[in-house]
Amino acid sequence: MKKNTASQSIGAQMITSADGTVFTGTVAVAVTIDNGTQATGTATAPAHEGNGYHSYSPSQAETNGNHIAFTFTG
Repeated sequence: MKKNTASQSIGAQMITSADGTVFTGTVAVAVTIDNGTQATGTATAPAHEGNGYHSYSPSQAETNGNHIAFTFTG
């Protein structure tokens, strides 16, 4: 990921913990920048691309750090 740059994408393969099937429901993203406080993602909610894969395009501000963590939950 390029620091402080818009129009990037990240993704996560998600499964349902109860039975291991692909997860197709609503997904939220939390962002942690440079070991700071985790915050709800500010960009458009992740899109389900198929077979449990969800993609997210972070805002430019969400890429402005040296260490960035994205936590996907469904």
